[in-house]
Amino acid sequence: MIELFTKQGLSVPITTMMVWEAYKHVKQGGEAPGTDGMTWEYLHTHRSKLLYGLWVRLASGSYFPKTIRSASILKKDGSKRVLGLPTLLDRIAQQVVRVHLEKCLEPHFHQNSYGYRPGKSMHDAVSRAKYNCRQYPYVITLDIKSYFDTIPHDKLLKALQFYCKEKWVSLYVSRWLKATVVNEDGSLTQPRSGTPQGGVISPLLSNLYLHVVFDGWMLQHYPGIRFERYADDIIIHARREQIAQSILQKLQLRFMQCGLSIHPIKTQIVCLTRDASNKDVTKVHSFEMGGFVFTPQWVKEAGEWKLMILPSPSRSAKKTIMDKIRSLRLHTRTGSIYVVANLINPLIRGWQNYYCHFIKRGLNDLWRFVNRRLEKWCKWNKRMNLRKSRRWLHMLYKMQPSLFAHWSVCPAY
Repeated sequence: MIELFTKQGLSVPITTMMVWEAYKHVKQGGEAPGTDGMTWEYLHTHRSKLLYGLWVRLASGSYFPKTIRSASILKKDGSKRVLGLPTLLDRIAQQVVRVHLEKCLEPHFHQNSYGYRPGKSMHDAVSRAKYNCRQYPYVITLDIKSYFDTIPHDKLLKALQFYCKEKWVSLYVSRWLKATVVNEDGSLTQPRSGTPQGGVISPLLSNLYLHVVFDGWMLQHYPGIRFERYADDIIIHARREQIAQSILQKLQLRFMQCGLSIHPIKTQIVCLTRDASNKDVTKVHSFEMGGFVFTPQWVKEAGEWKLMILPSPSRSAKKTIMDKIRSLRLHTRTGSIYVVANLINPLIRGWQNYYCHFIKRGLNDLWRFVNRRLEKWCKWNKRMNLRKSRRWLHMLYKMQPSLFAHWSVCPAY
């Protein structure tokens, strides 16, 4: 392949098929345009000319990214997260390199790294954490302060060059990291650190850097310590509190040496025992991961009470779901009850598949809330009082128990 491209005067082994596959993949993502204002409709109409031009630039080494558009979104805690949105063609170019780079890096990544990896998910990370929490009563919940924005470019490129020897990959990654950012007020910024959240290749690069900074370091210095990492969310297990404190102190120094800092408030040592130590109010006895909360609970199993760590939907996750249900204003929807079912069922199935993976009835309190909203719909649309609304929904449930997705675990009255 390289010889073929050399004969054609091209220096990078990128084919037109790689660009086409990247185009189809990126098209499934977000539709927000970059600084050039190009939309997917325009790109689709002129795809032959534009994608061919992109391929020529990529394959010849003459490709340079355009400026990145900065956009802010609100986080759950009310603060802002700044995204860096490349142009559509730059996203396609990043996808081409990402697919190639992923094949180089995947064999080296740690088995307990779950974020942004093919064949791995948050459920896998939570399942492994659930298993390890049964054997290790202490947990370090590690949070890196502004991780994506503080990754040092020089150290990241060194890690990239160590695992991927192809110079054209480092060349393009370096250009993306140094691309000028257009802020929301129109000013320009030349980034000195970080990889833009919103870039197609950014998750893979962030995974690579933490593989070097954390995964490899833990394997070298603490080979017997178990952990789970989903992107920059890290859970470390220990048998004793003293061991957890020692690991945390050394990690703080390690991260500082690598240009990162651990969040002093969000990083905690959690005690998962529910004995006399539970009376110590200075200790934390639960932690969250991926929208699930890990809390020790006494569960009766085979006639015996056992202390179990069951990941259940967190309060913040439930609040987000409830806010979404409220925003739908189901009681104001006109038409038949089937209109309401078609509106909310896709959302319910998504929530069930994710949050009810470990506890089937983990969202039953929210499903009862949905049933009350359906009662309110009956009141508004069918002019029924509460008693008649409940009777009507119960009859509907008897005739069509699968009309609403949540009725399988939380039927109507």
